Amino acid sequence: MTISPARHDLSLEILANAELLIKEARRKGRRRRLKGALILVMTATIVIALVLLVAGGVPIGARRPIGGNTAPPTGANLSSATASATANTYLLYVGHGVGVTAAYNQNSGCSEVFLTNDFVHWRNVTPPLKRTTGIPKGQCPYAWTDASFTTPTDGWLLARNGGSTDTILRHTLDGGRTWVTQPGGDTGSNGGMETISFVNSKIGWRQQFGFGSNGNYALQRTLDGGTTWSTRSPDARSSCTFAQVVFSSASVGFAFSNWNSVSNPTFLLRTLNGGVDWSRFTLPTPPSLPHDARGLYGEPEFVGADGVVPVDFPVSGHQAIFFYSTHDGGLKWKVNANSMMPIIVNEPLKLNPETATNTCNLDTSATSGRAAVISLANLSTWWILEPGLKGATKRFVVTNSGGAVSSFDIKDLPTTTGQMEFTALNVNDALITLPIPYGYQTTYESNDGGATWKKLTL
Repeated sequence: MTISPARHDLSLEILANAELLIKEARRKGRRRRLKGALILVMTATIVIALVLLVAGGVPIGARRPIGGNTAPPTGANLSSATASATANTYLLYVGHGVGVTAAYNQNSGCSEVFLTNDFVHWRNVTPPLKRTTGIPKGQCPYAWTDASFTTPTDGWLLARNGGSTDTILRHTLDGGRTWVTQPGGDTGSNGGMETISFVNSKIGWRQQFGFGSNGNYALQRTLDGGTTWSTRSPDARSSCTFAQVVFSSASVGFAFSNWNSVSNPTFLLRTLNGGVDWSRFTLPTPPSLPHDARGLYGEPEFVGADGVVPVDFPVSGHQAIFFYSTHDGGLKWKVNANSMMPIIVNEPLKLNPETATNTCNLDTSATSGRAAVISLANLSTWWILEPGLKGATKRFVVTNSGGAVSSFDIKDLPTTTGQMEFTALNVNDALITLPIPYGYQTTYESNDGGATWKKLTL
């Protein structure tokens, strides 16, 4: 299975800012959506350019897949609907007992959505869309680009229009069997994107990432489950607008950037007034480490007022990973004092100096070496990968909030030392997405705690 881009319009803005988009927004966040969306834009632009050369026109969409003389079914209540065997897929969301992926068929240009509760059985939950005025029948102007669920049945899907900056939002209360329309948003620019994240059935957030001279950033909040939205800040974080946010309530939230070769943040940003103002936030260094040790901050995970955040401290030729917990929504934190902590990853890592002129920029602390990759399946189950060459990746699974740790050398994965997207659903199930040539990606899944991995197929 390969990760393929959603179809997008051919615009000078995209071409002019393509390298900037890939460089600035290649990060996962909880659902890895910024990076995926940018790759989608770039590859789709190339595909459309080729179509233009052949057809001499600009297609708004593309034809749906043909099975014999009949197009395959799409829409809600279609558990038997399947994607073409040639469809490429990209992960939209994993969490709260559900995984959501979008399938993009290069032959059709259309996007479909699949949902699983066990990483084994996937069903088509694509919301039905009305025909857009001026769009020929069988063409697909929208591509599904993001999702957020608060329970296995209560969730939202976001799609963007490849020919404009418009986005559409759909909400389900029955695990994708039926959908209702809610107000959409805007990507800020043709090369921009929008993301969504919900705290619970009522409180949700969406971020607008616009790029280029006409682009901007905006943070919006809903208090009624997506029915209405209000702008909290048109540009609250200036140069920090490439970070994603996670909120524990309507007021308290954190901005984070994922660990990779160019983005290894040694702090978080926190807001206490619903996203209007943000300030730099760090946690006390564990007493067992040098007092001036700097750590790499991962993505906070919240369930109600309870939360966990991982911090990786490169010290003494290895990485010491600690987990901090909160029980008041992120106001006060303390290091997990379990006897199994810290988790030691025997890969040397060096943090490069931060520049004082970019105190808001989460990209200023790139590392020398391979940082561990962490995914929180829930507040008490944490997966850690130690990247390696082909057949030499190591995984740790921490359970019972650090009460037990198991390790395993993974033999059936390719090299994992480059850009990686890693998501764990529970103690048994996880996904790893790795890059392959020409901007595509391949996703592997494990259903046995990381002992064996195979390419994901739908």
